[in-house]
Amino acid sequence: MTPNDVAAGWWSGLPMDRVVRVHGATERELADSVNPLPTAAPAIVFFALEPTSAKRTVDLVDAVVDELENAATDSAELWLPEFDLQAGTSTLDRRAARTTAVRLAADTVHFGPYVGALADAAVAGRSPRRAAFTVETRAAGSARLLAAAQRRSEAALVLVVPPGVDAGVTATAAEWLCTHAGMAVWVIGDGASGMDRFPSTSVRAPAVPTGVSTVLDRFRPLSYPPIAGHPHPASDPEKRLYRALDVHEWATGREHNRSIRLGELSRPFTVDVLWRTERVVVEIDGTEHRAPERFAEDRVRDNQLQTDGYMVLRFTNAQVMDDPHRAVATIREAVSRRRSKGDPR
Repeated sequence: MTPNDVAAGWWSGLPMDRVVRVHGATERELADSVNPLPTAAPAIVFFALEPTSAKRTVDLVDAVVDELENAATDSAELWLPEFDLQAGTSTLDRRAARTTAVRLAADTVHFGPYVGALADAAVAGRSPRRAAFTVETRAAGSARLLAAAQRRSEAALVLVVPPGVDAGVTATAAEWLCTHAGMAVWVIGDGASGMDRFPSTSVRAPAVPTGVSTVLDRFRPLSYPPIAGHPHPASDPEKRLYRALDVHEWATGREHNRSIRLGELSRPFTVDVLWRTERVVVEIDGTEHRAPERFAEDRVRDNQLQTDGYMVLRFTNAQVMDDPHRAVATIREAVSRRRSKGDPR
């Protein structure tokens, strides 16, 4: 792949107004290449079907829309940044969130009552009430909000279809989602080969090194790349650590979900939290990091970072969720030590 291919992005030649089949790269390669989401890309989300998940079109549509709506709710702090969702969960807090969301919708394409309902659910810490709106309203509304969260005007759904799935049911659901959610739908996977009603397009993306986890490995069935500078909306440990750090003045200057490139020819990779000046990296490990290949890849990456002068701190999801104050204390000691010694390079 040439530098121009990488710069253009595999998504650049795909239509945004219809369903197409995609081949030439794996879904993991596509996911890894948009982490974090490149500036020129639409808001891209992946939905991985299970072989038994597509018995009826209506069931598949409902499953996708439910997950789009959950993701939109999780991302509320990104599409409604002027309201502090950490303020509280009282009736007054929820009413304020709803009012702010409706005000946002007044000057945009968003549907006020629906945006208000999702803001209310986000503050209350619960799932949205599904029966309050039609599935068409929920599909279009959640897709628009996910695009807004990523600061994009358009969204695209990569539908990962395994073998054994009913191609007719899945194809009809893909067409419905494209029409009613107003987002591109790109189908990929062994099960997509039977959907010959859609044109097929070849794309290319860089290979994913063995052992590297992507957002598809971390989040199922819906997954999407993080927004550079923010914790991933679907990661409770990342959000918990962000909030635990945000109250401390010494923690300023940090970056969340930022790419690091250690050399001109090296492959860039994303770290969870970074103090660039102090050269401190914090990683939060989910259960996927326990796999032997992933564990070995983590050690290789840690060695590369340490050789380049970075200090690497690793915490498990449980450590961050159960005792965030201990994690913050450890991070503070590391950052303070680096600051007291000056430039660590």
